[in-house]
Amino acid sequence: MGETVTSGEVLPYRFAIDRGVGDLRTEFDGLAPDTDTGVTVRVAGRLVGRRRHGGLSFADLRDGTDAVQLLLDTAELGADAHHDIDALSLGDWIGVTGTAMTTRAGELSVRVTAYVLLARAKRALPLGHGGLTDVQTRYRRRYVDLSVNARTRDIFRIRHAAVRAIREQLAEEGFTEVEGPVLQNIQGGASARPFVTHHNALDLDMYLRIALELHLKRLIVGGMGRVFEIGRVFRNEGVDTRHNPEFTMLEAYQAFADYHDMMDLTEKLVVAAARAALGPDADLTVHYLGRTVDLTPPWPRKRFADMIAERTGEVMHPEMPLDEARAALTRLGIAYEQGWGAGRLMTEVYDERVQHDVDGPVFCLDYPREVSPLARVHRDDPAYSERFELIVAGFELCNAYSEQNDPAEQMAAFVEEAEAKRNGDPEAGDIDEDYVRALEYGMPPTGGLGIGIDRLVMLLASVDSIREVLLFPTLRPEFAPPPGAGPTGAVRPVLPPTGLPPTPMVLPPPVENPVVEPREPRPAVAPRVVAGITAVAGVLHLLSMLPGIHRQVLGELTVDVVPPWAIVSGHVMSAVIGLVLLLLADQLARHKQAAWRVAVGLFGLGLLAHVLKGPHEVGMLLCLVMLALLARYRRSFHAPADPPSLLRLLRVVPIYLGAVLLFGFVGLAFQRGRMTPELTLGGGLETIVGGLIGLDGPYTFARPLFAAWFPDTLLALGIAGLVIVLILVFRPLLSRSPHTPQEWAHAQTLVTTFGWDTLAAFALRDDKSFFFASDGRAMIAYTYLRGYALASGDPIGDPASIPRVVDEFLAMCEERAWTPAFLAAREETVTGSGALAARGFKSFYLGDEAILDCTTFTLEGRARKSVRAAVRRVERSYRFQLVTEANASPELVAGLNAISEQWRGKAPERGFTMALSQDVAGAGRNPDFLLCVALDEHGVPGGFLRLVPAYGGPQTGTTFGYTLDLMRHDPSAPNGMTEFLIARSAEALGTRGVTRLSMNFALWGRLFDEDVPFTPAQRLARKAVGVLNPFFQVRSLHDFNAKFDPQWLPRVLAYRHAADLPRVGLLYAGAEGFLALPGLGPLFVPAAVGGTPSPSAPSSGPA
Repeated sequence: MGETVTSGEVLPYRFAIDRGVGDLRTEFDGLAPDTDTGVTVRVAGRLVGRRRHGGLSFADLRDGTDAVQLLLDTAELGADAHHDIDALSLGDWIGVTGTAMTTRAGELSVRVTAYVLLARAKRALPLGHGGLTDVQTRYRRRYVDLSVNARTRDIFRIRHAAVRAIREQLAEEGFTEVEGPVLQNIQGGASARPFVTHHNALDLDMYLRIALELHLKRLIVGGMGRVFEIGRVFRNEGVDTRHNPEFTMLEAYQAFADYHDMMDLTEKLVVAAARAALGPDADLTVHYLGRTVDLTPPWPRKRFADMIAERTGEVMHPEMPLDEARAALTRLGIAYEQGWGAGRLMTEVYDERVQHDVDGPVFCLDYPREVSPLARVHRDDPAYSERFELIVAGFELCNAYSEQNDPAEQMAAFVEEAEAKRNGDPEAGDIDEDYVRALEYGMPPTGGLGIGIDRLVMLLASVDSIREVLLFPTLRPEFAPPPGAGPTGAVRPVLPPTGLPPTPMVLPPPVENPVVEPREPRPAVAPRVVAGITAVAGVLHLLSMLPGIHRQVLGELTVDVVPPWAIVSGHVMSAVIGLVLLLLADQLARHKQAAWRVAVGLFGLGLLAHVLKGPHEVGMLLCLVMLALLARYRRSFHAPADPPSLLRLLRVVPIYLGAVLLFGFVGLAFQRGRMTPELTLGGGLETIVGGLIGLDGPYTFARPLFAAWFPDTLLALGIAGLVIVLILVFRPLLSRSPHTPQEWAHAQTLVTTFGWDTLAAFALRDDKSFFFASDGRAMIAYTYLRGYALASGDPIGDPASIPRVVDEFLAMCEERAWTPAFLAAREETVTGSGALAARGFKSFYLGDEAILDCTTFTLEGRARKSVRAAVRRVERSYRFQLVTEANASPELVAGLNAISEQWRGKAPERGFTMALSQDVAGAGRNPDFLLCVALDEHGVPGGFLRLVPAYGGPQTGTTFGYTLDLMRHDPSAPNGMTEFLIARSAEALGTRGVTRLSMNFALWGRLFDEDVPFTPAQRLARKAVGVLNPFFQVRSLHDFNAKFDPQWLPRVLAYRHAADLPRVGLLYAGAEGFLALPGLGPLFVPAAVGGTPSPSAPSSGPA
C-alpha cells in the first residue's frame, strides 16, 4: 500500500489561493523579459520539476489549469528554507507566496518568498521522459494519468467545454434541463440488454435505465414544451473501442416540431460544442481515424435511398419487388437472410456499402419504415419513416425522429417487443402501459434527438477509443475483494441470465412426427455416365498427341496440311484439357453445376484443339458427342459448388501426378530408337519432373515435331498444376466464416429458449453453420466434410417446427448433392416415431451420456464409498469454489488455462459435438458458464470443471441443468481430484435448485454389460473396444461414471444407407479431432459453409 506517515507531521487543513495558475498566465501574458511586477500572488499545485543553479533553484508547479515556473533564491528564502524546499519530492503538493515576474529569457515565474507543504506524494509519479504510457495503467490510475499527461488533461478540457456549450445552446433555444429516474421497473426506450438490481425496501427487481426517452416524452404530454437531459445510461453488453457499459447520452424533445427542426437543432449543438472545444476562432476541422472532417455548417441532407444509389448505382425502394431487392444485394456481393423485406435489404446495403465510406457530416434521412417502427410514417411516402441519422467519419453521431404520438401504434410496437422478449430476446423491452396511457391524454407533434456525448467528444478530441474520453471506464477489478467484501453476500441462484422469458410461452401442443417415405435422390445414372465418359475423354486428350496412339485412334498426322505451330499449340491445349477433364470427372459425378459449365467450355476448346492438330475427325466427334450429352442432361447438374477444403488436395494431387507420369512415360516410350541416350526410369523421371518447371532432360529427340511440343506440353501441365494447387490451398484460407453474426445471434436465441438437450450449447461452436427452418423456430447446427453434411446433435427448436427443419435440411442436402448424417443424436430420435426414424434414418450406437440428478445426489451410503474417500483425500489440501466464468479474475483464468495446456501437452484441443474446444476466457465473457475450481491454501488452482448451461423451462417441459465442457487437473494434483470436483459441483448445484448435471460420455458403454446377450457383431466390437481402451480410456471412463450412479442417455450416429456408415464414422472422428494431421489438421476439418441460403427467416427471436 506504500509508505505511511509515522512522524506525526501535521499538514495544513487549508491554503487560501488568490488565483489559479491559468489565471496567472492570462493576467501577465505578454510581460516583457526581466520584469518584476511587484504583484504578490498565492498559488498552489504539484511540484513536477526542479533544477538547481548555485544559489538559485527553479521548480515547476502545476495545478488543474496550467503550470508555472518557481524561482527559489537563497537570498530571499534563507538557506534553511531553500534546503527544505529542495528536499521535497516531485509530486508533493505545495502552496507558495511570491511575486510575479519574468526571467531574462522571458519565462513567466513566481519569485517565492514563502511556501508551505500541503501533501506528500508517497508514491513517485512517472515524470521522466517516458512518462505514463501503458494504456491499462492510464485507465486504472486516471489520477496519475491526469497528473503527468497533458494530452489527457486536454481531452477532458474538450469534454467539459463541449458539454457546457451544449447546455448553453439548449438554454438559449428555450429548453429546460430535467432529470429522469435511473432506476426503472420497465425495460424500454431502446433495444439493449439491461442491468438488473434489487430494491430491498420494495422487494422489487428494477432496471438501470437503458435510455432517457420515455420519461422525457411524458413531460411533453404534461406541457413542458422543450426538455432535455444529459445523463448516464447503462447497457449490459460488450466492451470495445466504441462501447462502455455506462455512457452519457443527450436526449432532447421539442413540441410542435418534426425531424427537420431536429436537424437544425443538431447542427447548432454540434457546431457550438466544436467551437467551444477547438476555440472560437479555430477552423472547425477535426481528424478522426485517418479522416478529415469539416464541421463548418450548413451540412448536406441526403435521402437514404439517394445515398445508396449514389454509392452503389442501385436504385432501391422499400416497396420494390423482393426478388429485385435480393438481386441487387447479390450483384453487390452482400449476404442477406431470407426473411428480410425490401426495406431491411436496403438497410443492409447502406450498412455494408455506404455508411462507413461517408466522411460527413451528412444528414441521412427517410429510413425504411421496416427498420424504424418507433418513428412517424413519412408524410409523403408511407414506405418510409421520418427519421434521420447524422453520419460523421463513418459512424452515427445522432439519431432523431418525428416522434410517434399515436397510442395505438405505440402499443402495437410495445406488444411486438414484449412478444420477442417472451421468446427469449434479452434486448427486447416490456409493455409500458403508463406511457401508452400518457399518449392517450394527447402528445402534440414532437421532434426528438439523441446524441452520444462520448462519441462526440471522441470526434472533437480525435481519439479512437471511448475509454480515452471517460474518466473512469469500466474495467475488471485489479484487486479481488477480501472475503465478505464487494458486491456479494446474498445467496443467488445459478440461473441463466437471459433466454428464459418471465412468463410461459404459448406453444402449440406437441405433434407426432409424420412418417415420411425416405426421399430418394434423383437418378444418378446420367451424371455418372457423363462423368465416366469425361474421364475417358480426358485420358484420350492427354495421350492423343503421342504418335503411336494417334495413328491407332485418330489416324495419321497431316503435317503438310496444318502448319507446325498450330500442331504444337493443339498438342499443348489437348494435354492441359485432358488433365483438367480428369480432375473434373468426380465433380460431374456429384451433379455440380460449376463442373458442368467448365466441362462445356473444355470440350469446346478440345474441339478447337483437334481442328488445329489435324483436323482429327475422331477427336472432334468425341467432343461433339460430349457437348450433346452435357446439353441433354444439363438439368441433372444442379448442385452448387461445395465449400472450399484442403481435403480436395488428397484427391487432386494423386490424379495429377498419375496423369502427368502416364503422359510422360508413354510419350517417351514411343520415342525408343529415336532418342539418345536410351530411356531409363531415372532419366524419364528427370525429364518429366524437370519439364514441369521448364528444364530440359538428358534426352535428344530425332523427330523435330516431338522435340517441339513435348517439352512445351510438360511446362503447360506444370503451370496448370501450380494454378490448381494454389487455388485449392488458398481458397479455404480466404473463405468466409461458418456463420454471420446475425445467424449466430438467432441460433443463440433458439438455444437459450429451446435448448433443453445437454448437448445444445455445443451447437454454438465457432466452426458450426446453422440451417434455420422457414418459420425461424428451429435449426440444425452442422458442418460440411467431403460431400457430407454432418449435423451436430439433434435439431433445436420448437417441437412443432422440428419436422419442418429436418425436411428442409434434407431438401437442401439433396439440392447440393450432400449426404446427411446426424452425429451424437439421442437414440429416441432415430427410433419409433422420432423425427429421423420417420425419414428413413438408421442408427449406430455410440455410447451413453452420464447425467446426475443434483437434487438427490449424496456422498452417503456404501455405493459412494470410493467417491467419498477420494473427496476427503483431496479436501485435506484443496477447497472448492464455484464462480461464473465472466467473474473469474485474470489470475484464475491464467492458472486454469495453464492447467489445460499441461493437460493437452502437444495434442490439439478435441471436440465437435460434445465440447466447445475453447480456453477459459474470463474478462466478462460467457456469463452463464460456471467454473468449478479446486484451490489450495495459496489460492492456486489444482483442477477445474467448466459447465455450460442446458436450458429448460416452460417452453420445453424440462428443468434447467449444466453440461460438462472441460474437465482438467494438474498432473501433480492428488489422486481423486476429478471425483472431488464432480461431487462438490453436484452438491453446490443441487442447493441452488439445479436438477441436471451431464458428466461425461461413455463410448460404447453397453458393450461392458455382462448380463446382455451379444450378437456376433457386438462381440467383435467388444473385443475391439478392449484393444482401444489403453489409448482412449473407453472402459475406464465408463467405470468412472458408473461410480456416481448416473442416469444413462444413449447417443447414436444417424445415417441413411449402410454404405455411408464407414465414411461417416471416419469423418466424425476427424471432426472430433482424433484424426488430426500434425500441423495441418486444423486446415483440413471442418469446412466452413457460412452463408448457405436456407428458407429461414431469422429475426431477433423466434416468431
